[in-house]
Amino acid sequence: MKKIDDKKIKGISIELDHSTKLNELDDTINEFKEKTDDKHELDVHIDILNSTLHMKRLKKPHLKLATKNGKKIKQKDEILVKHIDDKD
Repeated sequence: MKKIDDKKIKGISIELDHSTKLNELDDTINEFKEKTDDKHELDVHIDILNSTLHMKRLKKPHLKLATKNGKKIKQKDEILVKHIDDKD
């Protein structure tokens, strides 16, 4: 597959042959993912009708607003929110 050289590339679209198998795309996707830093997340789409692979680097938000006991909470953690008038 195609080699990706630059870390500053925000997105790339690769036109595929009709004989390309999906497991052959793993190397290209993993290479793009390895060159993506922690400030970005990877968005991958495959357009089957036009036979193209679309990959984008999306910027993550800078601030984490949620805290619990003064510590930042990850996206996976959940917060139990209680209203002031609620009773236990």
